[in-house]
Amino acid sequence: MSPEIRRIRRDEYREARALWDAVFPEDASGFSEYYFRARTAPEFILAAFDGARMVADLHALPYPLRFGDAVKPCAMVGGVATLPEYRRRGIAGALIRAVHEELREQGFVAAALKPDVDFYAQFGYLPFAYHDEYELTAKQAEGFPAAALRDAEPAEMLALYEPFAARFCGMMARTLRDMELYREEALLSGRAVTDGRAYALFCADGEGAAVSELAGSDPLPLACALAREYGKAYFRLPASAELAGLRTVSRMMFSMICPLDEKKLVEDTGASSLADILAGALGPCCTLEFC
Repeated sequence: MSPEIRRIRRDEYREARALWDAVFPEDASGFSEYYFRARTAPEFILAAFDGARMVADLHALPYPLRFGDAVKPCAMVGGVATLPEYRRRGIAGALIRAVHEELREQGFVAAALKPDVDFYAQFGYLPFAYHDEYELTAKQAEGFPAAALRDAEPAEMLALYEPFAARFCGMMARTLRDMELYREEALLSGRAVTDGRAYALFCADGEGAAVSELAGSDPLPLACALAREYGKAYFRLPASAELAGLRTVSRMMFSMICPLDEKKLVEDTGASSLADILAGALGPCCTLEFC
C-alpha cells in the first residue's frame, strides 16, 4: 500500500479524533475532548489515507525550546497512531519522514518526542533527557518537613516554572496560556497545587498521588505533603535534580530529539554542535511535557 499522506482538512478533524480514540481508548473518556478542543488543531495533524479513509496520523505541535539564552522553533511529535489492520506496513515511518520534511520547510530546527528507542532512532532521534523516578510513602515523609498546600493558579505556576526551567537546557519557553492549558488538563482528573515554592499537577489513583509534573525551587515539602495526604506520592524529576535524602526508584529516558537543521539549532547558543548540547555544554538537558 502507498497511502496518500497530507495535512488533514478542517472537515476531517472529527475523524482524526475518532482515530485517536480508537488507538488510545484510555483517552476517550475525557482527555481527547480536551486535547482536540484546546491543544491541537487540523494544521498540526498529518495523516495517511487509504482512499477516503484516514488510517494513520500524527500530531506535530509548535514547541519552542530554550537552549542557553536562545529560544528555538521546535516541534513536539505525538499521537502517532495507526489503525490495527494497517500496522506493519511502514505507514508510521512514512508519516514521520513526511512531517520532518514539512517541518524543515516551515523553519523548525528540531523535533522532540517521547521515546520508543528501537523505532524512532532509525529516523534520526537521539536520547535527549532523562528523569529519575521517586516514590515517597507517608512514613518516609515523616522524616521531612511538609508544606501547606493550596490550589495553584497559572500565573503563580509560571513564576515558579521559569527559574526552574532556567536550570536546564531544552525546556519549553512557556507562556501564561501554556500554564492555563496544563492546569486545565490536570483538573480533568486531579488537581494543581502549590506551596509557594513549587507546584504539582497530579491525580489520586489507587496507589497514591500520581504526579505528572513537579517543578519549583524546593519541591520536597510539597511531595511530602502529598505523600502524607494520599499515602504515597510518586513523581519524576530531571536526572540532575537530586533530592537530598531520597533514593530514586529508577532512571528513565524521557525524551528524544531529532535535528532538522543542526546549524540553526546550535547557532547563538554557545554550543558548537548538537553533540555538545547533549553532552551538557549548556547544562543538563530536560523536557517536562508532551502533547
